[in-house]
Parts: sequence; structure tokens; C-alpha cells
Amino acid sequence: MPNKEVINRRRLRIIWGTCGCLCLIGLSMLFTLPISAIIQYPVSTVVTDRDGVPLASSLSIRDEWCFPVPLDEMGKWSPQVAISLEDKRFYFHPGVDPLAVLRAFFVNHTEGKITSGASTITSQVIRLSIPRKRTLANKIREFSQALLLEGLLDKRKILELYLNLAPFGGNIRGIEAASLAYFNKRAKYLSLGESTFLISLIRSPSQLR
Repeated sequence: MPNKEVINRRRLRIIWGTCGCLCLIGLSMLFTLPISAIIQYPVSTVVTDRDGVPLASSLSIRDEWCFPVPLDEMGKWSPQVAISLEDKRFYFHPGVDPLAVLRAFFVNHTEGKITSGASTITSQVIRLSIPRKRTLANKIREFSQALLLEGLLDKRKILELYLNLAPFGGNIRGIEAASLAYFNKRAKYLSLGESTFLISLIRSPSQLR
């Protein structure tokens, strides 16, 4: 019959084994990425003539106007302004910007409350695709998935997703729908000032609209 010390060792092995399994499950959940939820999103239905000229359109299943377009059809200015205002080091970080994280930590510590989240364009694509409550745990998960996304898609595709998913107030989603709604023109024809106006709405679309 096993003595008490042997029994205790077995119990410890079981406890540590269980903890290890839970940690592995947690990490697998943390570092998985439902890519289909990111690249496949609800869009508006558009009816065109045989030359591709739009004749009619309808809301997406989310009751939003969303007309995704390739990055090359978003014009010269909107992509540049988005990077300038939202993520200046977009092309130099792997999905998470260490300098922005340090700055956010310092600012939040100084202010005594969360005023900066250190979000990047990549992490915002995750947040827009997979909405979650604003908690520290979900922020960490968002950042981890941003790192994964950078390994699956190139920077141009991520920027394209961001500008197609971004909210612009009301039920308007994406730069093309915003350009049509606010300026009655395609996004590729926006001026620098018009692009700056629209990209500025993304930070607080409901209030600024």
C-alpha cells in the first residue's frame, strides 16, 4: 500500500498536470485566429449593368452600407492619412507597436485611468472583426491575434481590410460607403482634405458625425 508521501506526490502530479493542461488550453485559445471572420464580413448587395455601373444597392445583413473596394481603388490620400493619424509606424511593427504600448502604459499610469490603448491598425482590424468587451485580458488577446494576422496577410491587405471595416457613423462602414454618403463620390476621387475629414471620424464616429 502506498505511503502518505507517495500519495501526496501523485496528487501534486495530478494538480500540476491539470494546471499545465489548462494553461495549454488557454494559450491555444489566446493564439488562435478565426481568419474567416476577418476576411469574410457582411457587405451590401450591389446591382450593376453589364458595364459595371451601379444601378441599385441594399443594406448588408447588419443593416449597414458597406461597399468594400481594393486598396488601389481607395485613392491616393485615404491610406496615407489613415497611417498618419492612426498608426505612424504601421509598416515597421509586427502588429503590435512596442513604443505605443510603453507610451500608453506611462500615460495611463500618470492619468490614473485608461486614456490610451496602444491600438495599431492591425489590432483594430481584429477588434472590428471580432467585437469584445474592453478588458485587459481581451486587449492581450487582441494583440496576440494581431501578431498572428501579420503572419498571414501582408500590410497592404491589412490596411485594405481596415479601411473597408472602419465605422464612419450611423450605419456607414468602410471608406467607399463613407465617401459616397458624405461627398457623393468614389473614394478614389477624394482630396486630401476630404480624406482627412473621413479618417478623423473613425476614432469616434457617432459623436463626430
